[in-house]
Amino acid sequence: MEIMVMKCPNCSGDINYDPGQRVTKCPYCDSVLNIKEGSDRAVLERTKNEFKNIEHIRYEYARSVQHWKTLTYLYYGLVFVLTITAFLLLDFFRNHSGGYDLGGIIFMMLCISFLAVPAVFSKTVPIPPKEVEQPLRLRSGLPAAVRMTVTALLVALGGGFIAYLIMEIL
Repeated sequence: MEIMVMKCPNCSGDINYDPGQRVTKCPYCDSVLNIKEGSDRAVLERTKNEFKNIEHIRYEYARSVQHWKTLTYLYYGLVFVLTITAFLLLDFFRNHSGGYDLGGIIFMMLCISFLAVPAVFSKTVPIPPKEVEQPLRLRSGLPAAVRMTVTALLVALGGGFIAYLIMEIL
């Protein structure tokens, strides 16, 4: 004989009952409960479906976070390459009088991008749904923009150092 357990809606105590039983009484608060046939199976199916939905929501959030991170890494790579290019062009045009100062323009665009791009990227951080736990959420707003700006500046400094080494070799 199988014994089923459910929670009392009044006191949350465990109530044991037989699957065919239609009425039971809570041993803790004496509440009389009508048992609907198949209600446990329906609750179990509903719980399974909610779990599947939560997993799907978390998966979609993780995909959007990965896409956002890929874009930020591309930005950092672009900053690195453009910094090297700008310094090499500045050095080239410094030694050639009357040349168009393309390196200076690229460098100025990089300086502007240090303020503009992180501010825009920090606004496009994927919004976490309520089903995602706090440690898995990405931070957005001013702290994210400052972190991205500092990272871009460090990447640019690395690019400047590489450009300096290239100029010394040549």
